Amino acid sequence: MIAPLLNEHLEPVARRYRQLQLWRGLALCWALAGLLAVTLGALGVDFRIALPLVGVLGFGGAIWLGFACLAAKPDPRWLARQIELQHPELKTALLAALEQRPDPAGQFSFLQQRVIAEAVVHGQTLGWTDAFPARKLALAHLAHLAAFAFFVAALTGLRTNSIGVAAERAAAKAVLDSVSVTPGDALVERGNSLVVLAKFEGKLPPGATLVIGVGTNVTRTIALTKALDDPVFGGTVPEVNEDFAYRVEFAGQRTKEFSVKVFEHPKLERADAKIQFPAYTQLPEKTIEDTRRISAVEGSLLGYTLQLNKPVKSARLVPRKKDGGEPLALAVDSTKPFATLASFPLVESQTYQLELVDAEGRSNKVSAQFVFDALRNRVPELKLLSPRGDQRVSALQEIQFEAEAWDDFGLRAYGIAWSLGGAEPTLLQLGANVPAKEKRQFSHVLRLEELGAAPDQLVAWFVWADDIGPDGELRRSASDMFFAEVRPFEEIFRQGEGGEGEENQQQQRNQQGTQQQQMGKLAELQKQIINATWKLRRQQGTAVMSVPIPAKDQTPKRIF
Repeated sequence: MIAPLLNEHLEPVARRYRQLQLWRGLALCWALAGLLAVTLGALGVDFRIALPLVGVLGFGGAIWLGFACLAAKPDPRWLARQIELQHPELKTALLAALEQRPDPAGQFSFLQQRVIAEAVVHGQTLGWTDAFPARKLALAHLAHLAAFAFFVAALTGLRTNSIGVAAERAAAKAVLDSVSVTPGDALVERGNSLVVLAKFEGKLPPGATLVIGVGTNVTRTIALTKALDDPVFGGTVPEVNEDFAYRVEFAGQRTKEFSVKVFEHPKLERADAKIQFPAYTQLPEKTIEDTRRISAVEGSLLGYTLQLNKPVKSARLVPRKKDGGEPLALAVDSTKPFATLASFPLVESQTYQLELVDAEGRSNKVSAQFVFDALRNRVPELKLLSPRGDQRVSALQEIQFEAEAWDDFGLRAYGIAWSLGGAEPTLLQLGANVPAKEKRQFSHVLRLEELGAAPDQLVAWFVWADDIGPDGELRRSASDMFFAEVRPFEEIFRQGEGGEGEENQQQQRNQQGTQQQQMGKLAELQKQIINATWKLRRQQGTAVMSVPIPAKDQTPKRIF
């Protein structure tokens, strides 16, 4: 509780302080509101929006400050310190007086009354309002009036400037609206050119420029050329490889900025193949870099790794319509530019077209062609070199056989087979394990006397060879069958004589009569039947397929 007399002398000081704060606060409020009005005017904000906004903020702030300052009650101790700063002779006497407190009955002691009285007397004599000089109060009031004048001027200029800016913008918009830019926002395939046209509806400017870049970050400018008859300026960006923004500038004006986005169709960059050959070929795994044509033996497993220019959504190999067949789906990763084909069995020759589709649904413009050539596992090639064709021999003769064999993946065994008098043929192995694509010649002497050949019998022979078929199983092949007709020794001997002997031989044959003629016809018929049966069984693949592989000791064995 402050003594009433002391409080009476402090109140004028507090009032002057509140007045000083009021003028200062109002000056700041009008100044800020005026700056806001200037800023909105510079930005071209419609005065119908800006004026109420600034007015509400300015006057509203002033009213709030008025009430706040009038209701403020400064701390008496702070006021006392301000007074003592102005009157150092008090020597904290005023603060000491403020610290005095009455007893419970509300009475001050004698000493307390004296301390308070000394402070009051000082206030009555000199006055304390000079703690806040009138000069400061006048300056604050002057600042308030100046700020208010600035505020009023800003409000006036706000309307004028707003109208002017709006008019300028309307004029500029009218100019820009008279310009149409083609293609505007665009999607361009990477590597293609871009033609930009600016068509003017009104007065033509003296020139126009294509500006590439955003804002002040200009990367390139291209002068546009005017068409002879049309009000059109045009220019070309030769090659587009990345996204960019562009605008057209003319006569101090500029159009809005347009964006160009680059895209590309999916395409094949590289194709690496891997071939796993069938086990029977004994060929190692083979890798072929960057190839689209594969030739491999049937039954091989093909693998492909395709490197693309971008990740794709799907990839497949589609057979040509004339070839038929089902498409081959490739494995893809939406985050990596690869497609793979794993372990595709090569059964037949086929041509495929590559189809790619990216995430945006774009397909490859050029379909890469893949050719798979299935090389047949051919049967061994067998050739009987001698004797050539059918023979007429005696029972005492020797037949010298010479033949050759060859296979694309190697021979497991080869030899000769013969049959006497229509009996089941016997098989003789003459060699084994011939490397791939190596031609092997072999020979054998067949002694008819040891076989017990008799006149009028037929001796049949052929050569054979074993290889591994496409199914990985043993496969046996045989040549054509040839014959030798065993004739009496005397007849053969006479055939070898010339001139008169030949006439005698012919006479002898004529003398043999009808029986020998019939036997000759029977032998020929037998030959035809055996040969026809043989050829039929060869066509059906059953001629010698059921015969086990002969032992390497070359012991003759039956083949049927």
